[in-house]
Amino acid sequence: MEPRQAWGAFSIITILADAIVVAALLSYGFEPVLVGAIALIALLVYFYVVYKRYHVEVVPEEDIKKFEDPADLRILCTIYGLDPEGGETDIRNRLLDFARWNRDSAFIWIAPKAVQYFGAALEIPPPPRTTSARTVKSLLREGEDSELDLSRINKCPICDSMTSKEDSICKVCGADLRFYTRLQDSKVGRLVLSHKSEEVRRKLRYEVRELERDK
Repeated sequence: MEPRQAWGAFSIITILADAIVVAALLSYGFEPVLVGAIALIALLVYFYVVYKRYHVEVVPEEDIKKFEDPADLRILCTIYGLDPEGGETDIRNRLLDFARWNRDSAFIWIAPKAVQYFGAALEIPPPPRTTSARTVKSLLREGEDSELDLSRINKCPICDSMTSKEDSICKVCGADLRFYTRLQDSKVGRLVLSHKSEEVRRKLRYEVRELERDK
């Protein structure tokens, strides 16, 4: 089942659960207007969070080629629900195939395994695939923005270390400041940064503990 259909099925379960809670509260004598308002707000928050968190950009082919760190490619695979195992070439080709398959879509739905499980319980036939005329928006801005002004970057987007105006590479974690700063402009980019930051900070903490032990 595709993530979009899985979210549809999971949303049905959520709406039914919301209705059951409303019925239970009304049976206990709570004010109908108050109960209805709370139920409506809960559904609105649910759909807003789902849309903001799990409706992300499709990284175009040319942008995938700009990811040099294999760890970033594995993170992208995890975000899109693809197999993150294998060598760098296999993972990159997997992502390129994914980008080509979705070349006509600027955004795509993603879903965690738990949602996929609930979706499978309420299988919804996928709609016929249609071709969109929308142009895919590039994650990494081209033209004038290709040379991002380093003087505007005062903190590493990966490890939060302070940087100077001359730095193009973070002296603490080795991150490319231009590349990762641009990723902050998109939802899928921020997901990559979130995963990347956790891994790098965990590694840095481990290295610091090792140095302290050596002393």
